[in-house]
Amino acid sequence: MSRRLLSLLLAPTRLLLSLRALLARALLAVAAVASGVAFVLWAVALLLRRGPRATFGCPCPLCHPTPDVPRCPQSSGLRLHYVTRGPPGAPLMLLLHGFPQNWFCWRHLLQEFSARFRVVAPDLRGYGDSEKPPGRDSYRLELLLGDIRDLIEALGTPAGSPRCVLVGHDWGGVLAWEVASGHPRLVEKLVVMDAPHRGVMAAFTARHPSQLLRSCYMFMFQLPWLPELLLSLADFQLVRWFLTSAQTGIQDPARRLSEQELDSYLFGLSQPGGLSPLLHYYRNLFG
Repeated sequence: MSRRLLSLLLAPTRLLLSLRALLARALLAVAAVASGVAFVLWAVALLLRRGPRATFGCPCPLCHPTPDVPRCPQSSGLRLHYVTRGPPGAPLMLLLHGFPQNWFCWRHLLQEFSARFRVVAPDLRGYGDSEKPPGRDSYRLELLLGDIRDLIEALGTPAGSPRCVLVGHDWGGVLAWEVASGHPRLVEKLVVMDAPHRGVMAAFTARHPSQLLRSCYMFMFQLPWLPELLLSLADFQLVRWFLTSAQTGIQDPARRLSEQELDSYLFGLSQPGGLSPLLHYYRNLFG
C-alpha cells in the first residue's frame, strides 16, 4: 500500500481527532471563563461587604511571621525541603501533601509513625521552603514525578532496595498514584486520601456532570493572573475557606486549625510569587 493511499485513508481519523482536540480546548476555555466570572462575582460581593482596604490590603510576609518549624533542606535534582522523624535506618514512609498545604499538614503522622519508620514529609516543588522555579513548564507532571522518584531513591532503605510506604493527599495523592503505577519497584505500600486516579476521575466526571461544579476552581485556575489575585484577596480569604470551612476543612471542631497553624500555610503563599507555582500544577493538567 502506497504512502499516499495510506495517508488518504487516515485523513478522516486525523480530522476527527483534530476536531475533538479543538472541541476540548473550546469547552475548557468556556468552563474557565464561566468559573472565573463566578469567582469575580464573589470578589465583588466581598468588596461590597468589607470595603476596598480590607479586600485589597496587600498581604505581606510581615502579616504572617515565620512559623517556628524544623527545617532540613536537601536536594534531589531540584532542592526540596523536607522534615523527617524516626531512625535513619528504618523503612521509609514518604508523605506527600496537597493544595494549598505543605509538610506541616503531616505533623501528627510524623510523630505517630516515627517509632517504626523513617517518616519524611517534603514540601513539593514550588511549595513551602522548596525551590520555586519560574514558569508553567517547570511544573509539568513528569518533572513532579521525577522529584518523588529521586526522593525515594535517595532516602529509601535498606541500601539497594529503595522501596517505601507512599502516602498522598489531594495533589500528593495524584502523584502517589502515578509513581506507584509507573514505578512499582519503588513502592511497597500505597495509601491515597482524597485523590482518585486520574483515569477514574475522568470517567466518573463523564457520568456525573455535577462533579464539574465541585471542580470549578480547577477551571478558574486555568486563567492567567486572575486566580492569583482572587486567592490573595482579603488576606487569602479563599485559601482560608479551603482549609477551615465546614465543607472542605477538618470536620471535627475540636481539631480544626488554629490561627497559628493556618499561618504555617499562609506564610509561604504571602511571599512574592508564592501562589503561581501552586496554580501551575493545575494549569498543566489539561496539556
